[in-house]
Amino acid sequence: MRQLRLGVSGLIACLLVSASGSALAAKPSSARFRLTLTATLTKTWNVTRSEGEPDCIRTTKSSGRWQATLATKRVSPVRVVAAGRGRVRFVGGTIKAIAGAAAQSGTNGVVGQGSPPCSRQTKTVRCATRRRSFRGATTMLANPRKGVLALGRLRGANAVRSFSPQCPDEPLAVRAVRTDLPLATGPLDGADAFRRDIPKFFVRGDVQQQTSITGDLEGTVNERVRWTVTFTRVA
Repeated sequence: MRQLRLGVSGLIACLLVSASGSALAAKPSSARFRLTLTATLTKTWNVTRSEGEPDCIRTTKSSGRWQATLATKRVSPVRVVAAGRGRVRFVGGTIKAIAGAAAQSGTNGVVGQGSPPCSRQTKTVRCATRRRSFRGATTMLANPRKGVLALGRLRGANAVRSFSPQCPDEPLAVRAVRTDLPLATGPLDGADAFRRDIPKFFVRGDVQQQTSITGDLEGTVNERVRWTVTFTRVA
């Protein structure tokens, strides 16, 4: 009987190990990837400001366009860990070695109107396109809620925001709209990270937003943020 008990016990142990191994193989709790990122950030604005007396009004107009394109210059490693309820956690989720460039252009205009002796004038100045570049920037990955991938602010890329605010005229209210990666989020299926039959997948974020400016300054600021994060599985 003792031999029989040992045999049954050994069989149960083998079955438990086998079942446990199958479960782990079917649903791993973590996976490693190499990440790359590409993105385009665009901001355009049209604003006007009027000043003077009712019989002599001077209106200044400004329209501008700022656009930055960026991409990683080398892959960044990350480990994706299951966090329960369809969410994941990123260990070492910093995307590094981001480089890119930005360009800014636009026009300034002045319109004067009223009765004499107020002078009537219309003048438009086309601003030259200016460019800035950067290297070594970073951003962070996050899964703030189920089904959503978010990126943190772009760090180390201040050079692409250091354009002159005079031509085109970029008032403080316009400069305060800092078009950045977090504006867009992308759809994330956490299960894809743990499916070994998927060697690579990508997540895309794409959003447009308009901000209205009222008061002494009137106008709109339009933003568009597009990015793609590619996950390549590490065996």
